[in-house]
Amino acid sequence: MLPWLRRPANPHSVEHAFGQDAAAAIEHARMQVAEAVNGDPDGVVFTASATEAANIVIRSFANGGNRLLISAIEHPCVRETAKECMKEARAVVVTAPVNEDGVVDLDALSELMVDMDLVSIMAVNNEVGTIQPIEDIGALCVSEGVPLHTDVAQAIGRVQVDMSAGIAFATLSSHKIYGPPGIGAICAQPEEISHLKPLMNGGGQEGGLRPGTLPTPLCVGFGEACALAVKEREQDEKHAAALADLFLENLDKAGVSYAINGSHEERVNQNLNISFDGVAAEALLAQLPTLALSTGSACSSGSISQSEVLTAMGLAEDRVESAVRVGFGRDTKPDEVLDAAACVTAAVTRLKGQCV
Repeated sequence: MLPWLRRPANPHSVEHAFGQDAAAAIEHARMQVAEAVNGDPDGVVFTASATEAANIVIRSFANGGNRLLISAIEHPCVRETAKECMKEARAVVVTAPVNEDGVVDLDALSELMVDMDLVSIMAVNNEVGTIQPIEDIGALCVSEGVPLHTDVAQAIGRVQVDMSAGIAFATLSSHKIYGPPGIGAICAQPEEISHLKPLMNGGGQEGGLRPGTLPTPLCVGFGEACALAVKEREQDEKHAAALADLFLENLDKAGVSYAINGSHEERVNQNLNISFDGVAAEALLAQLPTLALSTGSACSSGSISQSEVLTAMGLAEDRVESAVRVGFGRDTKPDEVLDAAACVTAAVTRLKGQCV
């Protein structure tokens, strides 16, 4: 990114060499983003975030009372946008149930899919890490002739994403894969782009779907992050699995009582959602200021309301209130995990002692 931060050329000023070079760099980044989902570079539209990208897709299919089908555990960028579309555009939003592991019920989904204008199911849940059967969902959508949108922000670099598996639109986030914040993308099947409508009007950039001068440094950084995520995916997954096992082993050794939320098998190892028996999550995090843990979605974790994801999974209220998200990243080290497990153990012990 550094050369483009030092030379802020406008990629849309193609009359001179500086603009042409910036435009070429962006097209290379567009190719890297497409390759991360086995998509077509002609279908990549850069946005300011995955949230904006999801808004463009959802709102494009929500006009005039159209019918949208989403899962009960979608990210707020889909769930809240769909709710707004019910009020603003008279859209009909139908919610597909999930089981206690957070996996969409395919039989229920198939029955609900009839006469839908768009289906939106995320590939990997951001709170519990559950992996959805996107290939099966894509096949159902193809058989019903319904376009499928999938939020892959938590999937890139963790599971293989393939646009050819019945996916019409995928929305991505840069900062979720160690890229710069402030940029995301839609990756669409080229033949589906005509269905998308802009949220704003202006200079006509990105095929008229997202007006505004593209930030060359962010596009370049996003593209490289996608390339690295694909290259390092298997190693990252093994690394995260070892760290997650280490964390849980040390909780077990210390006799900490906990329950893992979400599927134990069909989940990404980078995301661990744990409920600590008899300990409120907010109280626990207050005891752990040196650890970067969270409750609920990171986009709405400032709220003290209960997790809609865990509630939709049918978990008991006390388990929902005690749930904490623990993340294991590419640069997380084993000694950091050991320290974290020790800190969590001590905090849980203190809080339980106060409750006696």
